[in-house]
Amino acid sequence: MYSTDSEKEVASIITSCILSYGGDGIPLGEIQEEFEALCGYPIPYKEFGFDDLSTFLITLPNIYIIKDQFRNDIVIEHSPKLHHIKQLISKQRKYKRKYQVEENEILNQNKRSRTASVKSLPRGASIHSSFNVRNLNDSVRFQEFNRLEGMLPILYKHQALGDDFFVDLADKKLGCYVSDEEPKKCGMCEVGLTIASLTEKVENAQQIAPRVVIMIGMNDLLMGRNANNMIIDLRKLVSELKKKNTRVTIVTLIPSPKLKMNKTLQIRMDIFNKSVIEYGTDFELQCNIIDMNKIFEMEIKSFKKDFDRLEKTCRNDQYRVFSDYGRKIFLNALKTCLREQVNHGH
Repeated sequence: MYSTDSEKEVASIITSCILSYGGDGIPLGEIQEEFEALCGYPIPYKEFGFDDLSTFLITLPNIYIIKDQFRNDIVIEHSPKLHHIKQLISKQRKYKRKYQVEENEILNQNKRSRTASVKSLPRGASIHSSFNVRNLNDSVRFQEFNRLEGMLPILYKHQALGDDFFVDLADKKLGCYVSDEEPKKCGMCEVGLTIASLTEKVENAQQIAPRVVIMIGMNDLLMGRNANNMIIDLRKLVSELKKKNTRVTIVTLIPSPKLKMNKTLQIRMDIFNKSVIEYGTDFELQCNIIDMNKIFEMEIKSFKKDFDRLEKTCRNDQYRVFSDYGRKIFLNALKTCLREQVNHGH
């Protein structure tokens, strides 16, 4: 029971604040603001003999404090008698508040901020912020899931290993999870990856698929590495994969807006690509080769206009690698070649 009429009135206002905020409750750190915005003064919990706000709140009927999936305190109201009120408020409330967790907020213990910029969910989508993920957390199952997730992206029965090109495909075409955290990555594909850094990933990998497809070297070019060093690094990479009893397919580098038509880089790319093609007849390495550069050159008349538009876009968005037309060329060629290899037992 309430000790005074004023305490009952305060409890009623708190309930109104919770219901007006939304069905998932209100963060403990924000209920004070909501109350003060409505009444012009903060919740007077000390007047009722309490040292802190949370202790006062949990003494109120139908008011509970729970943890959401990010371990934040959420104040909720649960009363069957008020169910019809909740429905009315959800349809007629005068204002709505929307908030969503950002990647940088998660890294900082998910502290919510009213001033933070947020990405809105698509219409019809929702996140239940009060959901306690620990209730479903099976460590063995999730370890296995994380291991399998590390094998992505899979392109026609081949694990993809590489840099920006494959990350772009995983994100835009394959529906794989690519977080906003820098550098963007998916499995063993990572934006900004070099041949040497990919070799290190392969060395440390607990498991590699029996077939892999590699496209790597663009960032080495952009960093100013000469073609000879790139060729040496690629040989080390392939040798490391062969130690793991893996069948290797290498894709030659293709025209990219990142090269900005730099003649020196174009020459180095041509030398590197010619060396890659020779891996197809190398008895020791025995790699399958897809000369994607030649495929793109054959499409140059149809591709050039689309490529020029992409080059302008890439000045402001360095993550962009392919235009839509470029992805279509790449995936169609990759599908045809890799499927043929699998059908012939390679």
